[in-house]
Amino acid sequence: MRGLIVAGYGGHAAYSYAVAYELARVGIELDIVLPRGYGYLTKRFEKLGKVHYMTLPRKPLEPFYKGLYKWPIAIAESLKLLREKYDFVFYGGSNFSVPPFIVEKFLKHSRAYTIEDHIHIPTKATRLLHELGATVFLHWVDQLRVYPRGVVVGPVYEPPLYEPWDGGYVLVTTGTVGAKDLFDALVELDVEKAVVKTSDVDPEPYAKKKPNWVFFKYVEDMDKLIAGASVVVVHPGVTALTARLAYGKPVVVVYTKRHAKQYTVAEVKGFAEKINAVFVEEANPEKIATAIDKAKKLDKPSFKNGAREIASILVKD
Repeated sequence: MRGLIVAGYGGHAAYSYAVAYELARVGIELDIVLPRGYGYLTKRFEKLGKVHYMTLPRKPLEPFYKGLYKWPIAIAESLKLLREKYDFVFYGGSNFSVPPFIVEKFLKHSRAYTIEDHIHIPTKATRLLHELGATVFLHWVDQLRVYPRGVVVGPVYEPPLYEPWDGGYVLVTTGTVGAKDLFDALVELDVEKAVVKTSDVDPEPYAKKKPNWVFFKYVEDMDKLIAGASVVVVHPGVTALTARLAYGKPVVVVYTKRHAKQYTVAEVKGFAEKINAVFVEEANPEKIATAIDKAKKLDKPSFKNGAREIASILVKD
């Protein structure tokens, strides 16, 4: 059996990695498509299958018109890639999934599956794929109100790659886009050790204020950092799921100005409650400090990893 994983970036890549990991574990041959320009993802995925690259039509939060010229490029690249036949194609979501799905829909080669976001529904790309015939996997039962024909598999998160331990530091990560207001608040905290992933926000000004902390834009092995964290302060992304459910770490979910463009306060608060994490509505130093202390006292919830259920369905169908 042979499958294609259209991975995408950010949280979409995380869903895809979790599913690809479970498929590779049972011996399924995989081709994996990553967006060109996100090379830090390669080392994670190349262990699971043969990696290919494709143009990303639209970057996160980028105005639609800026990527218009990239759509025909992505479709042409999809045509070249999808000449081969696969038993199934798993689309990790986002606009990155749309060009290869359109091509595959025309060729009618393979079974198509996609996954909805673990917080915000419906997302445009996933809804489009679902309406055009893809089976959509859901994290939570309450998502059936939007997708009554969806398949609830449980929260999908990356598997633990390391044994958890306590390295005595606060890990801060804010996904692909970063969150300046959160970093501004964090450097006001009286925390001895912290490791901060700033993504597309310049880390230099913060490193000068906190020379004992570690700052970086991107990292190839986030799992190792999660495994050793005492607490994880995070935006409402898949890393929150992985830190809380795979590694059992105390988690603080902060609602930032940057991520407000993607999620409502109610959506993020509800998500934090589901995983028994502490929700902070604004990037405020005092509130974050209180939340860190509170998070350490909360019990880890118990969920089966939906990625394993997805892999089982892909293999059986």
